[in-house]
Amino acid sequence: NLKVWYQRRVRLIDSADAKTSSSMETNSAKAIIEISDDGSDGEMVDDVTENEDDVTVVDGGSESMVCRISKKLGVSAERAKAALALAGNDEDAAVEIISRQLRKRKRSGEPAVTDIKISDHVPPAELIRGPWELILLSWNVDGLCERGISERFSAVISQIKTINPHVVMLQEVVDEHVERIRSSLGRSYDLTFGDRSSPYFNALLVTRKVGSLKILEKSVKKFPSTTMGRHFVQVVCELHNRKFQLYTSHLESMKDHSVERTNQLNKVLDYIIDMSLSKEETPGVSIFGGDMNIRDFEVSRIKNVNKFDDVWEAVGRDPTTRYTWDTSVNTNTGAPYKSKLRFDRIYLRKSAECTPSSFSLVGKTILQSCDMFPSDHWGLLARFTVT
Repeated sequence: NLKVWYQRRVRLIDSADAKTSSSMETNSAKAIIEISDDGSDGEMVDDVTENEDDVTVVDGGSESMVCRISKKLGVSAERAKAALALAGNDEDAAVEIISRQLRKRKRSGEPAVTDIKISDHVPPAELIRGPWELILLSWNVDGLCERGISERFSAVISQIKTINPHVVMLQEVVDEHVERIRSSLGRSYDLTFGDRSSPYFNALLVTRKVGSLKILEKSVKKFPSTTMGRHFVQVVCELHNRKFQLYTSHLESMKDHSVERTNQLNKVLDYIIDMSLSKEETPGVSIFGGDMNIRDFEVSRIKNVNKFDDVWEAVGRDPTTRYTWDTSVNTNTGAPYKSKLRFDRIYLRKSAECTPSSFSLVGKTILQSCDMFPSDHWGLLARFTVT
């Protein structure tokens, strides 16, 4: 749709005579889309995006996006919708479009609620000038534990909606979760599920709120010698015209499966490197996150690990965020022993285009509804600076 961007001129008309809120809403509902140089008659063109799960997002943005923009900037819902339509459903770009106009009118001394012309804007990806922040959440959601599963997963979804990450990597997802993910997050995220023939699997979600999102490739690859149905999910995409190769997995569990687990981690990291070397075009940014069940002493067996940044290590090795599995605090398993391990990790293929900026843990508040934490693992929240 980039061609349309260079042909589209938009005039959003809000009421200049805001005598009452109702009259303002009536007048602000007029959104005139002028399309020049293409012989069209000036009617609005609705773009519909559809993913493999038949979840659609219609041009103009979801109601939640409209409400957030309207509340944040104090503008009408119709103005928010028109800006979202212009921004290709990129919420940040829509906010920037409206904010620019409001700042301009403030400088000129004109009233904020009047005719606003939004014309000849470049595509939303081009609104990002200089570094921007990528937010990623990775979380084993403990779908195999049936106790409090509905309440716990509701808390996971609530966290995702609150944090609003660009990328969500989930492990130990079960069938019961799938419909919840589709209904609660499908309009905001492109969804990719792992091997659903297994009792539990992975999911990888990429935000639709960036108007320039382009899904280039998806795949699910099984580990040939797993005895636990383990696999990894790959999504190659573009966000803000930057290519990303995203991976998530839940590697073999239990200390007795150390050899298989390290073999699996070697396979994924080798695959990521091969992908970056085999592509004629730029490989982009590669990130692998998930429940790796890895022990610190096993990392020495990973031959290419030095080509990756361990995000927790890269941002300073904060001891308060080290352990993602901590039975001394998290009582979900009811384990009689106290165990602290850094099972869950995020690896970034070393790159000048993307650097880790922060790392924290989420899901550390116990839920009163079921007297449990959202999962027996803490979630990993990482932020990256992308240039």
